[in-house]
Amino acid sequence: MSTDLNLRVQTPGFPPYALGAQNQQLAPLVHSGVVNPRGLTCGMVRMNGGHHAVAHIHEHTPILVFVHTGLIASLVGEELETYLHAPGSVLWIAPGIPHLGVNLDPVATASLLEARTDPAFNEDVVRRPDLDELVAERAADLQRRYARGELDDQLATPSVHIVDQ
Repeated sequence: MSTDLNLRVQTPGFPPYALGAQNQQLAPLVHSGVVNPRGLTCGMVRMNGGHHAVAHIHEHTPILVFVHTGLIASLVGEELETYLHAPGSVLWIAPGIPHLGVNLDPVATASLLEARTDPAFNEDVVRRPDLDELVAERAADLQRRYARGELDDQLATPSVHIVDQ
């Protein structure tokens, strides 16, 4: 067995969350500020109950999202098409595609792991304020439908969605 590995603990615990450009609480974990990521970075996203991000793109990099806890809707593309995610779900989005997440539960916090090829983890985010009005409308509608139980069947099992150009 090789003993030439460089193993280190970066922080004595979990890094703090900070508000990102997409109005999400982010805790970058592996990024160019702590290691040479060799093309892959990751971090945690925390979404408080009822929260939704703002529409944005990752200009140059794809994004892979794994839903750890919570019931999430992703709004994706210029028309903000809805994709629903239970815990264990995976979503992959190509660069340049508008998207955002919506926590459907009004109370429970959701947590997601995001992996990207952005060396700094969140440097290539570009807001899409032209979609703000549609985002507000769609997010409110989804949260109402969730409260009425209309989405329960679709949220019963994990899903895999791949959104490409």
